[in-house]
Amino acid sequence: MSQEHFPVLVVGAGTVGLSMAAALAHYDVPVLLVERHAGTTKHPRATGVQPPVKEFFRSIGLDDPIREASTDLLPSNGKVDIVTIAGSDLAAAPRIPTPPKDVAELTARISPTPVGPIAQDRIDQVLGDAAAANGALVRFGTRLESVEADESGVTATLVGPDGAAYTVRADHLVAADGSASSVRQALGIELKGPTGLGNPMINILFTADLSEVVKGNEFAFAQINNPDTEGILLTINNRDRWIYHISYKEGEEELSDYPDERCVQLIKSAIGRDDIPVEVVSTIPWRMSARVAERVVEGRVILAGDSAHTIPPIGAFGMSSGVADACNLAWKLAHVVKGIAGPGLLRSYEAERLPIMRFTRDQALLRFSHLDLHWDAEKYGERSAVEMADPLITSLAYQYDDGAVIDPPKKMRSLQRADENLTGAPGTRVPHAWVGRDGKRISVLDLVEKGNFVLLTGPRGGDWVSAARAEAADSGLDLRAYRVGPDCEVDDPDGAWSALAGLEPDGALLVRPDMFVAWRSVAAQEAPQRVLTDVLDRVLDRAALPSA
Repeated sequence: MSQEHFPVLVVGAGTVGLSMAAALAHYDVPVLLVERHAGTTKHPRATGVQPPVKEFFRSIGLDDPIREASTDLLPSNGKVDIVTIAGSDLAAAPRIPTPPKDVAELTARISPTPVGPIAQDRIDQVLGDAAAANGALVRFGTRLESVEADESGVTATLVGPDGAAYTVRADHLVAADGSASSVRQALGIELKGPTGLGNPMINILFTADLSEVVKGNEFAFAQINNPDTEGILLTINNRDRWIYHISYKEGEEELSDYPDERCVQLIKSAIGRDDIPVEVVSTIPWRMSARVAERVVEGRVILAGDSAHTIPPIGAFGMSSGVADACNLAWKLAHVVKGIAGPGLLRSYEAERLPIMRFTRDQALLRFSHLDLHWDAEKYGERSAVEMADPLITSLAYQYDDGAVIDPPKKMRSLQRADENLTGAPGTRVPHAWVGRDGKRISVLDLVEKGNFVLLTGPRGGDWVSAARAEAADSGLDLRAYRVGPDCEVDDPDGAWSALAGLEPDGALLVRPDMFVAWRSVAAQEAPQRVLTDVLDRVLDRAALPSA
C-alpha cells in the first residue's frame, strides 16, 4: 500500500487547527487535519472574539454562518458583579460594558464586522463544516505518534481509531496541538515566560435552564461573590448552557476535592436557587500562564496557536491571537505549495508573528497586573503610563515590522488610538471603508476574495492597474487591481478611502491575502510594472523559485 502524501498536515482540531484547515481548503490546498479526540470540543473555553477573527472568517466565505453562530449571544452585554444570579436585581446591578462603549464605536468605524461574543464550540462547528465541504480531509480519533522532519518534508506516524499505526508524508506540518504540544516537545522548542499565575482553576460546563432568570438582563459574564462560592459565570447560549470558573488554593485543596456533586452545589449557590436542576457536563482544570515559544518555524514544521503561545485570558486575546496565526500562515503556505512563492515567505511567519505573540502576551500580563485599569476605560492617562495598549491595538491595529512587508514604519504611531495606526502603511491592516462595487455595498477588505493579492490605487492610478494586470498575466499570480474613488471600479464617492490609506490620486498600495499592506507608493512612479514586479519578487521570495 502506497504512503499517503499531503501538501499540508495539520495536527490538532481546536479552533486554530480548524481555522488552518478551513482556510487552506478555501485556497484549494489539499490538507489533512488529525485530532486525537473523537470530535470537535463540546466544551467551549472562550467566547471573546476580537474583530480580526471575524474579518478572517469573512474573507474565507464564512460571514453568514459565523453571524448565525453568534445569534444566541447577541443580547449578552457586560460584566456584572452580583451575589447570586436569581437573588440579585440584574437590571439594577452595576454593569461594565464588554467591550467598552468607545471600543464598540471605534470598531464600527474601522471594521466591517460587528462586536459581540461567540461560543467557541459553535465557531469550531462552522469551521469544521467549511473545511470538510471544501475538500479538507479530517480524521478524528487519530493521534500523532511521532514525526521525523527532513529538508523536503515530514513523515508522521499516526494511530487511528482502531489502534493501527500508519505513516503519511507531508510537505509541511502545522502544529496546532495545544500548550502541551507533542510536536513542539519533539522539536525541543521551549516556551518562555511565567507559569502558575494565580490559583489553579476549574472550568465547569453545566446545563441549567436559566432563560427566565436572565431574560431581558443578559450578561456576558457575572462575577459571583457570596459566602458559599466565588467564581465567574459565563453564558454560552443564554438558555441552558453555562460555564462556571472557580479557583482553589494550591496546597490546601486539589482537583479531586471537586467531584461533580460538589460542583453542582457550588453552581446552585451561584444561581441562588435549589429548585433549578443542574447537571455537570464536563470539567477542565487549568492554570494561567504567559509563555511564548523561542521560535515558531523549524524547517518544514510550524507552530500556531497555543503550541506557540499561551496568553492570559484577561482581555480575551488568546483564541483570537491563535486565529491570527492561522490568518497569517494559511495564505503563505498556499503560495509556497502552489509554487508561487519561495521558502522565505514561510520564514516571514516567524518574523511577523513572533513579535506580535510576545506583544500580546505582555499586554495580557499588564492587564492581569492592573485589573483596575483593565476594567476602567476612562483611565487613559494611567494606561499610557504603564504602556497598556488599547484592546483594538493588541488585537487588530498592531504592525508587522519585518517579514513580507516592504519599508514599514519604525514603530506604531499609537498605543491608545487604533485608527491612528490603520493608515495604509506597510505592515498594517488595510484601512476599512464602505465602498461600492457592481452595485453592491462592500468593505474594502472584501476585495480580498480567495487568497488573492489586491492592488488598490487612487482615482488616477490607471497606470498601476495596467501594470498589475500585466504582472498577473506574466506570472500567473492571482493579483487583482482596482482604482478606488468617485465613479471608479470601486466607487468611493467622497474619496475618503484614499485619504485614510495615505495615497495621492495616482498612488497605490498592495494588499496581501491576510488583508495586511505589503507595500505602498504614495504617488505614481516611472515604470510601474517593473516596480511592482520587484515588490512581488521581494514579498514572495520569488528569487528562490527553481524557475527564477
